Amino acid sequence: MKVNPLTNFKIRGIFLRRINRFTVEVELENRKTLAYLPNPGRLWELLLPGTEVLLFKNKGWSKLAYTVLAAKKNELYVLLHTHLTNFLVKNLLQEGQISFLSGYEIVKEEVTFEKNRFDLLLKDRLTKEKLFLEVKTCTLFGKRMAMFPDAPTSRGKRHLLELTSLVKEKKVQALCLYVIMNPEIEYFLPSYHIDLEFTKAFLSSSSYVSQKAIALQFDEKLERVIKVREVEVPYAILEREAQDRGAYLLLIELKEAQRIKVGGLGEIDFAKGFYVYVGSAKKNLTKRIERHIRKNKTKYWHVDYLLEKGKGCREISFRTSKQNLECFLAKELSKIAESFISKFGSSDCECASHLYYFLKNPLENSKFVEFINLLRLDLLPFNRVLTN
Repeated sequence: MKVNPLTNFKIRGIFLRRINRFTVEVELENRKTLAYLPNPGRLWELLLPGTEVLLFKNKGWSKLAYTVLAAKKNELYVLLHTHLTNFLVKNLLQEGQISFLSGYEIVKEEVTFEKNRFDLLLKDRLTKEKLFLEVKTCTLFGKRMAMFPDAPTSRGKRHLLELTSLVKEKKVQALCLYVIMNPEIEYFLPSYHIDLEFTKAFLSSSSYVSQKAIALQFDEKLERVIKVREVEVPYAILEREAQDRGAYLLLIELKEAQRIKVGGLGEIDFAKGFYVYVGSAKKNLTKRIERHIRKNKTKYWHVDYLLEKGKGCREISFRTSKQNLECFLAKELSKIAESFISKFGSSDCECASHLYYFLKNPLENSKFVEFINLLRLDLLPFNRVLTN
């Protein structure tokens, strides 16, 4: 067994901001420095400014002096270092701690088949049957539900489709294992709110590729796994809720204050800052969002005029089979936003507005991020919506 990298000396720091996908700025002993983040996910709910993180010092050859290991959420350290997940799974397999894989042994790591590469090749000790294993790190979770991915992943979709082809052609077994970095989770689903295409691949491949999830509990020092528990995958919820309809939020930034003519509303003074627009689509939600983000289009909705002037546009969708969430979202946003633009996008309902203003990026606002996660992970999958 290789040396356990989790036993490296850990340094406590404070997360400040993300520079790019793999670089963050942190505060260590009252000084700012850059650190490597070995995780390409969005991590909105984990990397909020002021969050405590654990780091370790890199060897001399590294461009950055430190690497982020984990982030603290409530009283729990969540392992962010995705490169270490395979190390953990290999150890757990060798120790027999993954019950449904207890009869298997590791044949090869990072096995290549034609143009595809998978994390592990296993062999049943009794039947000698081979099993290709792909491992995914899951850090997106609420109180009961965990989901993967936390950002659209064409690579994840490709892995599932490639495993399906492998099973069909070579008559072998395949398993995609989702490793949840929270011991209290009860359920796992693909993130149909975030990546509907990955979810479709998840469903279509399930007849050929086994899809399982485990929740890990670490010791207090975050050095070893002390408990492994298989987590239920409630397919009934997925088949009912993963619809291409629902509500959505668009996050738009204005770099400078501007006066903008907005259709029938006339000219409106917009302050510098961030705006969150609430919309919905009874069908073809994906195409609706794609239209909003597209630069060249005929202006139809109020938000089209703002999108023309704003910098960038991020979307957050809430797919659901039943609830009409648009006005509910507007009501909840009114509780945490600094202000709103009167009657913007709400001419056909009783809401004061469907456009809310934040001086700073709402994705760095814990109340905003917690609300998104509560709805996506703990309410909509179980067909419950906040009422107060």
